[in-house]
Amino acid sequence: MQGRAEIVVPVRAESVKTARDWAGDVLEKWGQDAYVAQVVVSELLTNVLRHTGSASATVRLLQTDRGAVVEVCDSSDVLPAAGSPELLSEDGRGLAMLGALVKEWGAQPLGGGGKAVWALLPDGSA
Repeated sequence: MQGRAEIVVPVRAESVKTARDWAGDVLEKWGQDAYVAQVVVSELLTNVLRHTGSASATVRLLQTDRGAVVEVCDSSDVLPAAGSPELLSEDGRGLAMLGALVKEWGAQPLGGGGKAVWALLPDGSA
């Protein structure tokens, strides 16, 4: 099955829930389990909110030959990097968590500026 859906949201705290709920609705229509995708959407969009200064973000769901992909695009050129947080730090664990949930993830610059951060979801979930 090939599919593609996207939503553009303003970068505000309430948009994380909006995008997460949207992803669940789309994947339900596609007949797929949405839990991992919703966690990934939440994490990636929260990173945009906390680290980029972007006014809006585009969230995409893609069905590819390799599996389902979540992609979040923003206007920042700074690529994310997994951190090594201090033991009691409240920050810096999101990308490590993302790596544990998905088959693989990455980030790439966009031609007109900004970046896309993507995650290939595990088989059986989307």
